[in-house]
Amino acid sequence: MSRSQVIVVEGYHDQIKVNQVFPNLPVIVTNGSEISEETLNAIYQASLENEVILFLDPDYPGQQIMNKILSTGGRYSIASMSKDKAISKNNKKVGIEHATKDDVYEALVHKLTMKQKRQTIFLKDLMVRKLANSIHSRNLRKKVCESLHIPFSNAKTLLKYLNLLNISLERIDEILNES
Repeated sequence: MSRSQVIVVEGYHDQIKVNQVFPNLPVIVTNGSEISEETLNAIYQASLENEVILFLDPDYPGQQIMNKILSTGGRYSIASMSKDKAISKNNKKVGIEHATKDDVYEALVHKLTMKQKRQTIFLKDLMVRKLANSIHSRNLRKKVCESLHIPFSNAKTLLKYLNLLNISLERIDEILNES
């Protein structure tokens, strides 16, 4: 990871975990879903000069925070891990702070960078590949999301990620055809 990168996490304990893996990288903490306008602006401003990596908890509040940040229009990268890698030992909490250092490293190394907004994949493309409106959709979407290191999501949100991250239909087909 280079010095011109800034990582955005939800909480103080997430920051500690990230700094254990990458001690020299600056980290911005959102303080959970109560992200302030000042923090949103700081993240946006950071994106003008640096690569800002959104590394938020793999749960609904993390998704909501990501959507708020993405709505600022900055250029961001997304790092993600599956929920099962971020569950506390008592199985009651989900958060980056509960992940192993290796899982944090893997998530940040496999980050994806957003491209210009341009829709090249449509809902019908997901339906043809049984990623939407099929009895197997959930499992197939999980396979695609894990392979691309993006948050697990419903078909509509997956479609948004695929287009934001400029993932090709060919890449999706490769993933689906892997055994």
